[in-house]
Amino acid sequence: MSLLNTGVTAIATAQLGLATTQHNIANANTAGYSRQSIMQATNIAMVTGAGSIGQGVHVSTIVRSYSAVLQSQVNSAQSKSSELDTYYGMISRIDNLLADSSSGMSPVLAGFFQGVQDVATNPSLVSARQSMVSSAQALVTRFQTLENRLSQLYEETNTQVKDTVGLINTYSSQIANLNEKIVALSTTGNTPNDLLDQRDQMVLELNKLVRVSTVQDSQGAYNVFAGNGQQLVVGNQVVPLEVRPSASDPERYVVAQQGSAAELPDSYLDGGSLGGFLSFRTEALDQAANALGQMAASLALTVNAQQALGQDLLGNVSGDAAFVSEFFKIGSPKSVENSMNTGTGGVASFEFQDPQVSSSGNYYTQITTSDYEVRFAAGGSFEITRVNDGAVVATGTEGTAVNFDGLTLDFSAGHAAGDTYLLQPTREIARNITVNQEISGDVRKIAAAAPIRTAAATGNVGTATITAGSVVGSPYQIPALSLEYVAGTNSLRGFAPGTTVNVDGTNYAIAAATDEIPYTSGATITIDNFAFSISGTPAGGDRFLVEANTGGTADARNIVKIGALQTAQTMNGDGTKGVSTFQVSYAQLVSDIGTKTKTALVNGTAQATVLEQAVAARDAVSGVNLDEEAANLIKYQQAYQAAARMMDTVSKLFDTLLSIGA
Repeated sequence: MSLLNTGVTAIATAQLGLATTQHNIANANTAGYSRQSIMQATNIAMVTGAGSIGQGVHVSTIVRSYSAVLQSQVNSAQSKSSELDTYYGMISRIDNLLADSSSGMSPVLAGFFQGVQDVATNPSLVSARQSMVSSAQALVTRFQTLENRLSQLYEETNTQVKDTVGLINTYSSQIANLNEKIVALSTTGNTPNDLLDQRDQMVLELNKLVRVSTVQDSQGAYNVFAGNGQQLVVGNQVVPLEVRPSASDPERYVVAQQGSAAELPDSYLDGGSLGGFLSFRTEALDQAANALGQMAASLALTVNAQQALGQDLLGNVSGDAAFVSEFFKIGSPKSVENSMNTGTGGVASFEFQDPQVSSSGNYYTQITTSDYEVRFAAGGSFEITRVNDGAVVATGTEGTAVNFDGLTLDFSAGHAAGDTYLLQPTREIARNITVNQEISGDVRKIAAAAPIRTAAATGNVGTATITAGSVVGSPYQIPALSLEYVAGTNSLRGFAPGTTVNVDGTNYAIAAATDEIPYTSGATITIDNFAFSISGTPAGGDRFLVEANTGGTADARNIVKIGALQTAQTMNGDGTKGVSTFQVSYAQLVSDIGTKTKTALVNGTAQATVLEQAVAARDAVSGVNLDEEAANLIKYQQAYQAAARMMDTVSKLFDTLLSIGA
């Protein structure tokens, strides 16, 4: 009987070996499956007077070939790979949009300034003016089209974030359920290998969505944490996430713990496709939308500023009821009040500042591509922080306007400490820019001419000449002047009483028409925001005339200055005067996005290799080798057959003993 029992244990062990091998073969292509094998142990021997006699074999446990370190490396590599793949998939769409030679901004921007040049060549030709308006309308349509595409990407990102968080909650629930089953089975002394594999696979799937880490508790359950420590699973309990509009920006979806008022910063949820979507929105989409708006705002403001200094084909100038001072319309910069504010105050006004004039005489703006955060303290005081670099750009108190980065902001009273605002000055400008309907309806209102003209009197005998003159600011007033050169004192007189004459930075107050100012050849003379200069050697009594440009239909001096904006240093994104032109600024945007796209592609390719290597290392330990399993089949089959043969031998011996007894 002892021999028979030993044979039975051998058959049972071989049978479990065959079953385990078959299980491995059946799951060779099952995702997350770890190869299993039986652990054999000798049964307790029977002690006799002749010594210990073996009692066969048993299977102590079935173990899976598993390395927590290698699995962790796969999870980490998978999380980063999914993030880069998602990031590249999204940013490449912006890259293709902006860099396209036909659908980008460069061709329509060049087309607009070509239209300006056509008017400069033939300022009295209505058809040339109509062509300029048409090119301007094509320009604003392109701004609107690109902004619309970027807005669609914002909406798509919101949807993707919402869907991804839904999947995260689903996997978290599955892990919690597996935790409960694993703990229950583990308490009976059994190791639920297949459930452990399923749980590890769920963790891997989670890492495709967001970077997670796990901590195993004393009962064998996984506690799962996302990103920088946000709880997802604790034992068999799920801590679900939710997606909702941000309190500071309702158009932007953010992630929060369900039931919590606090929003999770994007940086807390890195890795996986969720991290890819969030980093894409912050690093690329915001940059593209703000840069496009910055260009639209700077273009409109500088062109409008120069338009306001001109004279249209009908003879209208600034101050006339029929004069149109804005070629483009862009609306006001955007501000968003935080929905959690408790005060009663609000934004009283938020406007773009008028462009400034550079040393070269061209307009430039100080608008940046950054958003801003306004935070109130007690007493209605506030601080404005530039989001791009964290710099505090202004402080103030409600009721008093503050100026910063080309913007002017004022708040009404009633704010509570802790109230905040998000300022997005350029975010929607490309969407809202249009050609002024008054100009598109009557192209004669393009202010191509300058409102001032000058001349040297026909009777002059000296060699001095006077420049054509120009308006350098607004408001301005152009009186009729007849300036006389006084040889004895080397001076000019004939200025209007009550005015201030500036000569190369030096001011002279004019009390009477006989007051004189020193004459300096080539000096710039500025009066009431119009300027001219006289050069050469005048003779005593020579006169120089300054007057309104009445009937100046063939004059193109102002439209030439608008055209000069194409190559002028008009963009001022970093706080220094004139850092780039419109074309250079757009090219820089395309270059930045292109560089990020290329970097994402290269990093993604490298990370895919890292992931492949990590998976190979894990599979070398945990994967099913069909050749090895085929060998195991033969081994356990032969063991089974040997045990059966032994039992057959025991049976024959038993029959022999019975026959002897008979």
